[in-house]
Amino acid sequence: MRLVADIGGTNARIGLCENGEIVPETIQSYANDHWPHFYEMLAGYLEGQSTAQVREMVIAVAGPVRGARAELTNRSWIIESAQLEKAFGIRQATLLNDLTALGHAVSVLTPKSLQSLYRGQSQNPQVGQSLVVGVGTGFNASAIIKTKGSVNCLSAEAGHISMPLSISKGLEKNGVQVDRFPTVESLFSGRGFSAYCQIVSNDNKLQGVDAIATYGQSDATFATSAVDQYAALFGQLLRELCLVYMPDSGIYLAGSVARAVTAKAAGHCTEVFARHCDIRDVQPSDLFTILDDHAALNGCTAFVQTS
Repeated sequence: MRLVADIGGTNARIGLCENGEIVPETIQSYANDHWPHFYEMLAGYLEGQSTAQVREMVIAVAGPVRGARAELTNRSWIIESAQLEKAFGIRQATLLNDLTALGHAVSVLTPKSLQSLYRGQSQNPQVGQSLVVGVGTGFNASAIIKTKGSVNCLSAEAGHISMPLSISKGLEKNGVQVDRFPTVESLFSGRGFSAYCQIVSNDNKLQGVDAIATYGQSDATFATSAVDQYAALFGQLLRELCLVYMPDSGIYLAGSVARAVTAKAAGHCTEVFARHCDIRDVQPSDLFTILDDHAALNGCTAFVQTS
């Protein structure tokens, strides 16, 4: 039996896979703050699955993965394949970046797992280049190159690049100091979303989740405006990423912030995303939001099957 796990910046999900399929009743979610390390969390999970004979593990991590070593971006968790194999007596432990896992999931997602935001000029989703963009606790993107016989997901740390000039100009237009958001992740992340909402609404206590919860209410005009502006800036970022990655088979959005913002203000995002590109005649791709909370777990399973 194979164990699969998705370790996000805030929460983790763990499940068991048998005969190439995840067993739904084995999936458990955990808050990272409640555990000193992933190893203890994993031990706690396995105690509740005492009859399982786990021989392999595939672990997706929200942070850089270098060979057999992964480091969670926003906390001091270092995870090593050798330590997993030794501590749990398994044959093999494989570590993936979480966006890589989502990239592998794209090929196996069902239509009901996706929300279509924009219908562009995408080609066959089973071949070609596509892109997964994750905005949650942090930010990252993974280019997916699919052929008839393989799926390759390219590693990146896209959240740490400098902010594109077009978005900096958008910030200036909205009356926001550009130096508050020097990198992509400083704006397009959970903390960045909250910071932007606080600046625009002039309310230093407003959190992103509250702006979403009160969106559209008559007494929340500033919060609503902040979400709309943020969605438009996100659409501009997706335009920039289209030029970088040329995702002719679609863009797939993941993460709590991306899902929340596009659920409320998709039109503000897609209106900017679909604008004509002056630099090159690039037609916008199909744009989807991944709705399946277990997509990365399915991606871990798909990774094994295509490796």
